[in-house]
Amino acid sequence: MELEYNASGVKHLLWFVETRETARLLKEKTPEEARTIVLEENLYQQRDRSRIVNEYNCIQRRIHAVPERLIDLLLRTDVSTAKLIVLVSAMATDRLLFEMVYEVYRPKIRLGEDALKDSDLNIFFSSKAGQSDLIAGWTEATIKKLKGTYAKILAEAGLLRIKGRNDREILRVYVDPELRQVLLSEGMSAYYFAMTGEQ
Repeated sequence: MELEYNASGVKHLLWFVETRETARLLKEKTPEEARTIVLEENLYQQRDRSRIVNEYNCIQRRIHAVPERLIDLLLRTDVSTAKLIVLVSAMATDRLLFEMVYEVYRPKIRLGEDALKDSDLNIFFSSKAGQSDLIAGWTEATIKKLKGTYAKILAEAGLLRIKGRNDREILRVYVDPELRQVLLSEGMSAYYFAMTGEQ
């Protein structure tokens, strides 16, 4: 089933540390037990209870959207590889984020370009608005917030270095051979190609 577009990404970040901790909990606890621990111990260091619940729901959805082998790798690999796995889980639950990486970041890597400009993102969102009535109905403020959030997610995952609002350097990521093998064998090659520019 294809994911629908939605603008909830404005509230979501990469949440790398939180995702790894939640994945550890979910290895031994039910989702309800894990949620209780996250809330009672304020595992995400949030002041507002509703934000913790929102974050937990998003992270749990991401974890369940990817194969178990990826979660196993997430829990035992180095930080940079683990961040790429969390990015894959975010893309697996956010169609627009995946399409932005695949349709904007990937071609730039392939062409050897070194910057992700506001104009690149504007063209992308304008194109999506032409394909989707839902996106066409979003306010300029929503799109601006999504652009900023997505750039932050890519920066935290290691795909970008943000120097200024319209100054984002594209970084080439190293994909661990085991992560590559898992993505290709689990039918997730599009995520691998999105991050590496291959194919």
